Order: sequence, then structure tokens, then C-alpha cells
Amino acid sequence: MLFLVVDSVRLEFVEPDVAIAQMKMLQQTFANYGDLKEQGKLKFAYAFADSPGGIMVLDVASNEELQQILFLLPSMPLVNRTVRPLTEMKSVDALIAELQSIVSAMPRKPGG
Repeated sequence: MLFLVVDSVRLEFVEPDVAIAQMKMLQQTFANYGDLKEQGKLKFAYAFADSPGGIMVLDVASNEELQQILFLLPSMPLVNRTVRPLTEMKSVDALIAELQSIVSAMPRKPGG
């Protein structure tokens, strides 16, 4: 199962020692990305060029595995996260062909 994960880092003014701790949490998250990549679970990850945050595509066996991965990332308390399920384009292609078949079989309007 493929999922697109979009993270936006929450920006807040905090004490310098808290900011350093948060940066270390983000570094730990990036290290976890390496582990997920080696396990074949992380397909890719990119950072946004214009703001703190980024995207990644995860390939996991279940919703439960997705939840476990996301909740155990050290960045969890630092980001606003959106998750979207993905499908391969070949699946969409097959669906369109099926829809065309259904629409072609529909009765035509008289005189049309």
C-alpha cells in the first residue's frame, strides 16, 4: 500500500535549548528515513525548497504499519501531517477503460 505523507514543520519561537532539541529530533527523523529506505518502506523523500517540511512516499503492508512508522518518527510532535493513499497509474488506466465500457453500454437519448 502506497501513501503520500506531507509534513509541515510547526514554527514557534522557543528558547534556544528547546530549538536545539527540536533540531536534533529532526536529525533523528532523517536517520530513520535511511533505515526505512533500506527496509524498502520509504520510496523517496524530498524537502520543500520554500518552507520547512517535505514529502515522502511510504510502501507499507497495512494502515497499522503506516501508523506505527509515523507515530514513532521523532518529528511527530513537531509537524502538521497529511496522509493520502496512492494508487498506481495503471490502476487508473484500467478503471477508465471499464468506465468507458459502462458508458458505451448506456442507452442513447432518442434523436441524439
